[in-house]
Amino acid sequence: MNVPSRLHPHAPHSISRAAAALLGDAQRETLTFRHASFPDRRGLKIHHGFCGFGTLMRITNAIRTRGRFLLKKAGLDLKRAIAGNPIWVDYGWMKLPYNGDGDRQEMYYHLDGKQWWEAEKRVLSAHVKPGFIAVDVGANLGFLTGLLSQLVGPSGHVHSFEPSPRVFAKLVEVVRTNALENVTPHNLGCGEKSAAMTLHVTRSSGNSCLRLRSEFASQVRKTQDVQIVGLDTYLSSKLPRLDFLKIDTEGFEDCVLEGARGLLSKFRPMIYIELTSEYIDCSRRAVSILKESGYWFEQEPALEKCHNGQNFFSFPPRCQSPEAT
Repeated sequence: MNVPSRLHPHAPHSISRAAAALLGDAQRETLTFRHASFPDRRGLKIHHGFCGFGTLMRITNAIRTRGRFLLKKAGLDLKRAIAGNPIWVDYGWMKLPYNGDGDRQEMYYHLDGKQWWEAEKRVLSAHVKPGFIAVDVGANLGFLTGLLSQLVGPSGHVHSFEPSPRVFAKLVEVVRTNALENVTPHNLGCGEKSAAMTLHVTRSSGNSCLRLRSEFASQVRKTQDVQIVGLDTYLSSKLPRLDFLKIDTEGFEDCVLEGARGLLSKFRPMIYIELTSEYIDCSRRAVSILKESGYWFEQEPALEKCHNGQNFFSFPPRCQSPEAT
């Protein structure tokens, strides 16, 4: 989990197995340099064979990215060896933990977090205002939660949902260390209704998913039992209103919306949702649910071309669409 498509200049690229070996990943798999919500995500899809100069340029860029990754990791590992585990790095805009536990998602925040933060702030500040009540579904360690906390201010509140127990522990520490007093973390996933489900855990926690596609099975390191709730059932009695709902759940967005139909009808929040060709059936159903609820898009998502990490705003009926003006 990511902003409107005009801010996504880099779609996933294909590189050869030889290039993958240079990057330290010789097996056929997807490496996604991503966080829950980044407008310039570099996805590297590894396939057989070269396809000319364009591929060579992509290989060069991939190697550079890998080099930056390894240098950053080496510096953080050194600090952790000296200071102990975990370490906290104050970037000014947010304090981030480094546990050195192999979670690539955590590393990506340190690597490109400043760029991500600035880009997301430009996009979200136009729609998230002081006093808003926001819900972050698929919060990971709390990167977007921290930005939403800043934007809604002391008079607002953020409810953050993260199903993974390991990642949730990081989220709690991020909230505590950054003194995000207007944030309530929930160690829960969101879906159509309350249920126990299996979370498929990948090397980058940002790619862990509840709905696993067969072609991604090789990326799964382990599975975990997690608890899922429907937002209608879980939050309706807790909220005086809901102004903003962000959903980034790796192919489970449609189920989150299905379990939030009542909230959508009652409060008409702005929706900020990941839609991707990688989970195109889910994305199509998510768009259908939103339209059935009266929501509209400023630009119709071209789902076949949407890459992982591409988020869209969906506007409630109370906001007048351009066609109506």
